[in-house]
Amino acid sequence: MTRLLPLILVLALAGCGGNGLPFFRNLGDRGGPAPASDPAPDVLAEETEEEAGPPAASGPLGTTVATLGDATVTGLWMETPLVDGRTEGRVTAENGTSVTLTLIPSGGLEGSGSRLSLQAMQALGLPLTAIAEVSVAAL
Repeated sequence: MTRLLPLILVLALAGCGGNGLPFFRNLGDRGGPAPASDPAPDVLAEETEEEAGPPAASGPLGTTVATLGDATVTGLWMETPLVDGRTEGRVTAENGTSVTLTLIPSGGLEGSGSRLSLQAMQALGLPLTAIAEVSVAAL
């Protein structure tokens, strides 16, 4: 058994090298996940026509409970189930402050809550750990 251990280690580590053994070379071309070196697309930077959807009606959309969204995505935005397509809107916090931002459909069920960008949370004067009730209106 101790004689097989070095052989098993060589085979197990062969795929770790740049070239590896011939039967390990093309394993990455079999529909696996994308390489980690590919940058993730910016959710807000690349808007397609499908995401834009029909223009939303202006006026009050309702209230929602909002928390901090993805802090790595910059800008003033809110992902919410209150809209069916991207549109400009105004969010007002319980403390009376409001901010104009981009409303993005979250794909969640009605009443499922929303996510605010880091900049929107700061502009509204909300603690980053808050679960805040906000009023949403389309512009």
